Amino acid sequence: MKSKIQGLVETDWLKQWIPITLILLLASGLYLYQIDTESLWVDELLSIHRAKSLDENLSGLLGPRILYHFLLRIWMIFGNSDAWLRGLGVLFALGNVFLTYQLGCRLLGKSTGLIAAVMVALSPLFIHHAQEVRMYTLSSCIGVGGTLVLTYALESPTILLILGWAVMRFFAIITTPLNLLLLLPDMVLFGWKFRQQRRVLLTFGLGLLLIGILWLPWVIGVALSSAKFMGGVKAPGALAGDVGGRTSPGISDIILQPGRFTAWSFGRANSNAIYWFYHAYSVILAYLLGVALLKLKHSTKLGWVVAWAFLPLIPLFLVSQVSRNLWVNRYLLFVAPYICLLLAAGWMGVWKRSRIGALVIAMIYAVAVSGGIKRYYTVLDRENWRGLVQTISSNEQPGDVIVWSIGQKIPVALNHYYRGSATIEIKDVLVASDEKAEVEDWLSSLPPTKSRLWLVHLNSSEIFRSTVEEQFHVQTSQTIDELDIEILLLTPR
Repeated sequence: MKSKIQGLVETDWLKQWIPITLILLLASGLYLYQIDTESLWVDELLSIHRAKSLDENLSGLLGPRILYHFLLRIWMIFGNSDAWLRGLGVLFALGNVFLTYQLGCRLLGKSTGLIAAVMVALSPLFIHHAQEVRMYTLSSCIGVGGTLVLTYALESPTILLILGWAVMRFFAIITTPLNLLLLLPDMVLFGWKFRQQRRVLLTFGLGLLLIGILWLPWVIGVALSSAKFMGGVKAPGALAGDVGGRTSPGISDIILQPGRFTAWSFGRANSNAIYWFYHAYSVILAYLLGVALLKLKHSTKLGWVVAWAFLPLIPLFLVSQVSRNLWVNRYLLFVAPYICLLLAAGWMGVWKRSRIGALVIAMIYAVAVSGGIKRYYTVLDRENWRGLVQTISSNEQPGDVIVWSIGQKIPVALNHYYRGSATIEIKDVLVASDEKAEVEDWLSSLPPTKSRLWLVHLNSSEIFRSTVEEQFHVQTSQTIDELDIEILLLTPR
């Protein structure tokens, strides 16, 4: 009898953990596949620079994303290859998958949790950020973790649980300040549920106060950097300051966003057929969200997920109408797990009504996500800084001088990739000019050398090129189109 009970316990344990374990293994394979195929891009290089700077400049501890840079600095002790540095993001991306599953199981059922975990694991957007030396997967992971703790506090508001929630939210905020927006649904849900229990509300208020006190050393710095980043309020009738070439979001962006989270986050496809397929796919996802919302009156906990999914988006949408556009995939990533949970809940609702309809939707999703994954792994999107530096490293000679003139005060690409012994000079960019005298003055300020000079500069005018050829022998030249940068190997005449 005892062995029979033990066998049942083992069977239940296997049923509980095998599905999510398989999903995590699938996610691991996707997140690690081709992880170092592309070069680090400039934001990744800046993350590495800021992490290294913590050794020399303690003021960096008050940076707005200090938690990620601090963890990255520790991670860098054990390796500095591109694959290793990106591996930190993989860990937190896997944490996202697991915590989304846990949150789904707790609030909406195991099947919904598993489906949402699959959607996060297969999302090309999550794969992209898992393979990136940036803080976005950490931000989302801690955000979902804090939300999971709060679900327990909403059912049993003990001091320990509220303290745990406050600490998790603080960690999320010092990873990405946008996580402040998660406090909006937190306050709405907790305030409404315990509106008649003043003592519980007081404890929650103390948790909010703790978050504020802990974050106080960062507030001024974040406020100043955010004001500079946002660029003020746009003039009436003008386009909002853009990020990545985007203007203010509209209703179409709201409808298309779930599709960007789950399958296609790459902008407009080259093929009209693919373009319209993903629009149709987004409409289907909007239908699933509608099905989920119709179930609200039967599930209080589904309402919690709705609050975490949509309330943080309202301020982002409104701010993007009057100032810089914040409706950008990476900025919205912290709400993506909740959107996936709602989509999974909607699909389960369809499954209960029509299994054929649910299977058709699942097949369309499979085609959509397969296309997105194929696009991610077969098209190179990141700036090729590694290739730029390798061009110099593989051809340099003793005595060479590198002049870096691309508008960067800190040559982050050279700092990470270059291992040679050439002298490095940082020079201001020559503003595009058709005046030969200005070009001659700029060239005369280059460091004198009897050897060779590598000039790395932004693509300039014909006057610039002809003047360079008058004063130097151009041994080789190479243009890196995606960076709009030209590399010239020069020797004195």
